[in-house]
Amino acid sequence: MVDSIKGKKQNKGEWAEFYVLLKLLGEGKLYSANKLLQKNYQSYLDVLRVIRHELETQVLEYIIDKDNSIVIIRDQNSNEVLSSIPMKEFSVNASLLFTGIKDMKGSSIPAPDDVCDFARIIYVSKPKAPSLKALKKQFGGKNDIIIEVKNSQTSIVSVMGFSIKSKFGNSPTLFNAGASSQFMYKLSGCNDDLMGEFNSFVDGEKRIWSKCKEFLSQKGITMEFVGTKNANYMNNLSLVRESMSQIMAWCVKDRLIDSSRDYKVMETIERMIKVNPLNVPNPAVYYEKAVKDFLMAGFTGMTAAEPWDGKEQVNGGYICVMDNGDVLCYHSNDREAFRDYLYRNTYFEYVDSKKFKWSWIEKIKNEYLLPLNVSVRFNKKIR
Repeated sequence: MVDSIKGKKQNKGEWAEFYVLLKLLGEGKLYSANKLLQKNYQSYLDVLRVIRHELETQVLEYIIDKDNSIVIIRDQNSNEVLSSIPMKEFSVNASLLFTGIKDMKGSSIPAPDDVCDFARIIYVSKPKAPSLKALKKQFGGKNDIIIEVKNSQTSIVSVMGFSIKSKFGNSPTLFNAGASSQFMYKLSGCNDDLMGEFNSFVDGEKRIWSKCKEFLSQKGITMEFVGTKNANYMNNLSLVRESMSQIMAWCVKDRLIDSSRDYKVMETIERMIKVNPLNVPNPAVYYEKAVKDFLMAGFTGMTAAEPWDGKEQVNGGYICVMDNGDVLCYHSNDREAFRDYLYRNTYFEYVDSKKFKWSWIEKIKNEYLLPLNVSVRFNKKIR
């Protein structure tokens, strides 16, 4: 018996994964997006089946039979057909789910009861399907849905893993900050008294970062990047490119110390190109490509904490649920358009100093070190 999801509360991003399942099985098509994340009606993938790990010992296949307009649900291991359901019912419940949660307030919300009842019929007991070790090894660790598709232009059939983001909840994060993502800067002109005064700038539990920035400037304290606090992060960045840690350290310092202007990634790199801190001969090409490589690495699997082998963990691409209910994608054939989208539509985000363990000067071996930390988040408005 499948557990009911009635009354279960999830954030909108988690419900978006279930919505994509319903939407794709109801429509049988996954449209591509252009560089402005608009639907490209001439480019789409035909959805043939969705592979989903639902129960601990069971992998389900949702196979679209377009000739009969039905979805066949089958146990992948035994090939037993569990059910056959009209595609139209998936479409109806996708619409019910979308309208039911889009404007609902709160960080954690339930789905409409009718949708929850339909979920039991299609053997879904977890809106966000857990990743299966066998599938994770085959398709990568950051996939939210695994789909067999046929390219409408080439007729090539592939099994692809996609990461899902949503535009109708909070703007999703591309690269998450953590205690392991700190960049360390050696301070010149600092002493114990100045360190104590700097570290005292708090209001309750909230760091007064504007006062910290002002203090560094007033006291003539300068900063030099010396490395990441976590060795894994340093190694991971070096796999993107040898100078990646220096490039990111410049961006982080620009975001938190030097600039009071636009914190979007593209605008940050435009400032970097003018400064050319690494003195490269082709700064306009070099820095933009480097940061696009970083964004792509973060999207496809690289984190700060875990050792990374340089391999992409999303083999298909990116699915976005738009605020009008459209489900669009960038897939492997749209790689450059997707890289450009990431570059144009992300920003460096200020993160909580206490939670992510940064902003307090540390004295280590008679040197004064300041950790800085940011995340990379998608913009609210697409451009």
